[in-house]
Amino acid sequence: MNTKDLIVEKTLKLILEKGTVDISIRDIQNCTGLTTGGIYYHFSDKSDIFEAIMQKYMVDYIKIDFDKIPLEGSSKERIHDALLYILHHFINGVEIESINKKINYGTVLFLLTATGYADDEVSRTISQMGNDTGIFLNGLVEDGKRKNEIRKDFSTKNIAETLYIMYMGVQCFWLDFPNEDIDLLFEKNFEMTWQAIECQ
Repeated sequence: MNTKDLIVEKTLKLILEKGTVDISIRDIQNCTGLTTGGIYYHFSDKSDIFEAIMQKYMVDYIKIDFDKIPLEGSSKERIHDALLYILHHFINGVEIESINKKINYGTVLFLLTATGYADDEVSRTISQMGNDTGIFLNGLVEDGKRKNEIRKDFSTKNIAETLYIMYMGVQCFWLDFPNEDIDLLFEKNFEMTWQAIECQ
């Protein structure tokens, strides 16, 4: 691992341990074993380190490669598996290589959100991810309508929004109650939503 990545990961570990983003350059020196000059060789100041953390652990982490989502079976199976894939993308965590530890999105979100959502790139990425998910779901719903598996008396947009809102509700519930069985909650809510949109 290069020194720049080491600084970013060790600083994130420090933030997680202290439960706050209010840390000093001396704190970063102590956790990385680097001199002040060694840190400033890679970053102009503490906010520059924080920007790098935001990029790697919020901006890059929020992004989803929709082409990697497996889509097989009926419309119900395809929509179900796609939404579950997206949910697991967030709750399964991200590996911190230098400390061989996995942290989940909820932990990062709680610690970095206070300043994170004020960050323009994070805000843009979250908005873009929402738009991309909507477009993705629109396509799946349209396909389901063509196969007569999804009712046609509701607009595609309304059905896609309903699915997205159901998904976001489950994700928000997980953020508040991380110890709950989130897969079971997802299954119950998906089944109720599907009953409302399936072709009768």
